[in-house]
Amino acid sequence: MPLTIAPSHPKARTVALIGRNGVGKTSLLEALVVATGGLERAGKVDAGTTLGANDPEERKYQMSLGISMAPVWIGDDKLTLLDTPGLIDFHGEVERALDVADVAVFVVSAVDGVQSDFVATWDLAREADVPVVIFVNALDAERADFESTLGSLELLVGPTLAPLELPIGVGPSLQGVVDLLADEAIFYDHATPRHAPVPAELAELESRVRASLIEAIVVADDSLTERYLEGDVPTIDELEPALAEMMIEGRIVPVTCGSATLGVGVDRLATLLDEIAVSRPIPALMNGNETFLDRDPDGEPIMRAFKVIVDPYVGRIVVMEVISGTITPDVSLVNVRTRNDERLHGLHHLFGSKLVPVTRAVAGDVVVVAKLNDVAVGDVLAKRGVDLATVTTKAPAPALSVALLSASNDDDKIATALHRLSEEDPSLRVRHDPVSRRLVVDAMGDTHLKVTLERLRRRFNVNVTTATPDVQHYETIRSARDCEGRLKKQTGGHGQFAVVNLKVEPIKPDEPFEFVDAIVGGAVPRQFINAVRNGIEKAMARGGPAGFPVVGLRVTLYDGKFHNVDSSEAAFDTAGSMGVRAALDAAGTVVLERIMEVTTTFPTEYLGEVLNDLKGRRGKVVATIQDNAATVTVTSYIPEDGLHRYGLDFRAITAGRGRVTIQLHHLSEAP
Repeated sequence: MPLTIAPSHPKARTVALIGRNGVGKTSLLEALVVATGGLERAGKVDAGTTLGANDPEERKYQMSLGISMAPVWIGDDKLTLLDTPGLIDFHGEVERALDVADVAVFVVSAVDGVQSDFVATWDLAREADVPVVIFVNALDAERADFESTLGSLELLVGPTLAPLELPIGVGPSLQGVVDLLADEAIFYDHATPRHAPVPAELAELESRVRASLIEAIVVADDSLTERYLEGDVPTIDELEPALAEMMIEGRIVPVTCGSATLGVGVDRLATLLDEIAVSRPIPALMNGNETFLDRDPDGEPIMRAFKVIVDPYVGRIVVMEVISGTITPDVSLVNVRTRNDERLHGLHHLFGSKLVPVTRAVAGDVVVVAKLNDVAVGDVLAKRGVDLATVTTKAPAPALSVALLSASNDDDKIATALHRLSEEDPSLRVRHDPVSRRLVVDAMGDTHLKVTLERLRRRFNVNVTTATPDVQHYETIRSARDCEGRLKKQTGGHGQFAVVNLKVEPIKPDEPFEFVDAIVGGAVPRQFINAVRNGIEKAMARGGPAGFPVVGLRVTLYDGKFHNVDSSEAAFDTAGSMGVRAALDAAGTVVLERIMEVTTTFPTEYLGEVLNDLKGRRGKVVATIQDNAATVTVTSYIPEDGLHRYGLDFRAITAGRGRVTIQLHHLSEAP
C-alpha cells in the first residue's frame, strides 16, 4: 500500500517510543504504521527491513542507534512517531525526542519486566515532564507474565498506575485485550480486530478493575464525581477528556497491552494516543523572560531544530518541529542564534529513510528541511526581530574520554570527520588536548565510542586507535625569588643587550598571571616594558623545570639596564624569559593537578556505594543534600586523573539512574 499524505492536519502531535533495549519499540513503530494504513506489512528487525534500518551500524548491532520516525494519520489527525534507542549510551537521542514529544509511550516487555535500564529511561521522562502511556508488549511470548510485569510497574510508578486494558490469554494463547473504558473485548484474527462482550472467565476481574479505573478518573471533574457517587457511570466520551487532563498533570499513568508482532492491541494504542494526547506548551525565554509557547497553528511562525542527519544521497538535512504557526515551502525565517536568513526550499516528512514532500506544516508537525547548512541542533527559526530561545537541559558529563591516534597524523581530516559526526550526534564531543596536542573524544559509553570509530572508517576512510588522554598538570614557583635576566651578545654590527631585574613570587594558582611595572627613572625604557612581559609569558607557556606550563606567578620588574644602540624589543623579550626561568630553577617549583568539582544526583539507596567509590579516587565530599525522600545530591572534589571513565563506573554503581556534571574547580599540589 503506498504512503498516503493527508492534505491537512488540524491536529498534529509527536509521540516518543521509549524503553530499554530489546523490548520491541521498533516493532511497535512498524505495527502502528501498519495499523493506521501507512504500510501493508511490518518489517523485521532481524532481517534489517524496518523503516529505520538504513544505517549499517544499526543493522550490525540489530538495535536503534538514533531516532527513527514515521508520520501516521488517524482520520485528519497526524501523529509523528519517534522510535528511540534503548541502550543507555544513546540516551542523548531519547532526551532530544522527549524534548519535542507531546506524549511518551513506555514499552515494557512482558517477558523481561522492569529492569534497571528501564528505570533510567523512566527517570528521563519524569525529568522532561512528559505525559506517559505504558504499553506492555510481547504478551504472545512463551514466558510472558502480565501480572508480574504489572506488579513491577506498580512498585516503580506507584498509585498513579492505571491499567486501561487486560489481556485475553497470555503467551501463545493470547487472543486479544479487554478495553476497560469501553467495557468490551477485542479479539484479533491476523491483526484484524473483532469487538465482542467480555469473556465470562474475565467478567468479575474486568468489573472490579474497571470500577477502580473509573473512580481514579472521575476525581478530575467534580461533576463527574458527583454523578458517579449517585450511581451514574460516565460514558467513554466523558471519561477520555478527564483521563487526558490527569495524564498531563502526572496524576495518572495509563497502561495498555498487546503484541507488536501480532498487532494485538496496537490499533487501540493508536486510537488512545489520538484521543488523549494534547499539544504540550514549550518552555522558552522571550526577551530574556521565562514563558511558554503554545502550539498555535494561527500564531507567528516558530520552528526548532532537534536533529541533523547527513544523508549519503541528499546531503545534510535538518529535522525541525513546528512550535507555532503554519509553514509553507520557500518561506524565509531568521536563525535567532546566528541572525542569518534561512530559506526553507522544501518541506518533507521523514518516513523511515524516505523523504515525502508536503505542501505545508502546522504547529505540532515535524518536518525535514534540506540545505540549512548553518542550522544546528537547538537553533530556533522565527521572524526577524524576535528575541527567543528555547530552554534546554544541561548536558550530562561524558561516560569516558579517549585520545585518538592516527598513523597518518592527518588531524585536520580526523577533526573534520568528527565534526560531521557530532553534528548528527551532539552527545559526541570533540576537543583538542593542549598537553598532548591530540584530539580527544568524549563519549557516552563503550558502544557509543565503538560505533563512532566504525562510522569514521566507513564514511570517511579514517582509521584511528585510542589511548588514555594525558592529564593536564601545571607548575608554580615554590617561594619568592629575586633574579636577573641578562642578555649580552656582540656578533658584529649591532649587538643584543638587555638586563632585567625581577621579583618572582607565587600567588593562587587559579588566579591570572600578574605583571607589575615598578620601573622608575627609565632603567628600562617604556617601549621595552611590554617586550619583557611577553618574554615572561612565553617562558611560562614553554614550561618550568618539570616541563609543565607555569601558572600562579606575580612578576615585578623593578630595575634593569639598556644600551642606546644594542637594546631592542627582541633583546628584552629574551631577557624577561631568561629571568623568570632563572627564578624557577633557583627556587624550585611545585607540580599542580586539576581538581574537578563533581556533582552527582542519584537514588538514595546507592549513597554508600557512591561514597566508597569517591574515596577510592582521592575524592573529597564537600556537600551532601537530600533532595527528597528518594534522591540525594553529592558534591565532591576529585583529581582529574581519576575521571576518564568515571561516567561508566558511576552508571554501573547507580544502575544507570544517576546524573553527573563535572567542571574545573581549582588547582592543587599533586602528590
